[in-house]
Amino acid sequence: MGLNARAVAQRINHCLDDSDAPAVTRERVSILSKILNIPKHQAWGLIEGHQVPDDDLLQRIAEEFEVDTKWLIGEK
Repeated sequence: MGLNARAVAQRINHCLDDSDAPAVTRERVSILSKILNIPKHQAWGLIEGHQVPDDDLLQRIAEEFEVDTKWLIGEK
C-alpha cells in the first residue's frame, strides 16, 4: 500500500499546530523548510499533500516532532 500524501500532510499540519506555528501556509512552509533543512518547494509539497516523504525524511519529521512514523503515515 502506498503512502497517502493527504494523510501525511494532515499529520504534519497537526504537528505544526502543536508547535504553535502560524496558520499562514507560506510561514509554515518556511518553518518546515528550516526545521528539516529541505527546499521550500519540497516543504510546500509536504504541507499541501502533493508529495510523500521518502523513508529518511519521514524519520526526520517523526524525530523532529517527537511522533511515531506509523502515526505520521496513518497506521496508528
